[in-house]
Amino acid sequence: MSHLLAGNGGPSLANLRELDPRLRPYAEYIVREMSRYASVRLTSVYRSPSEQLELYRNRARNPYPVAPPGRSYHEYRRAFDVSAPRWLLDWAGQVWRSWGGTWGTERDPIHFQG
Repeated sequence: MSHLLAGNGGPSLANLRELDPRLRPYAEYIVREMSRYASVRLTSVYRSPSEQLELYRNRARNPYPVAPPGRSYHEYRRAFDVSAPRWLLDWAGQVWRSWGGTWGTERDPIHFQG
């Protein structure tokens, strides 16, 4: 699980290769557009079952909800998390939903899944 910071040219989209190929072009577009307006950081794409278990065990320290192992879309390469200003997450979430995806809203605004 890599953490990528936005640079001069925007965030590296390399770890979006871990995403299901059917979702990847949409995720790349969203992240690229977000990076035009603010610093964006991809915080999670694919998580192995052991990574998900570790995150779940430490969920009390996480400000966002954490699914138990086997129930996270990250394990199936169908989710990604993005750190960005809230106004930008709201915009991206609306676009993601308009394409048929699910966005985390108030409880989990960084989470996008399809």
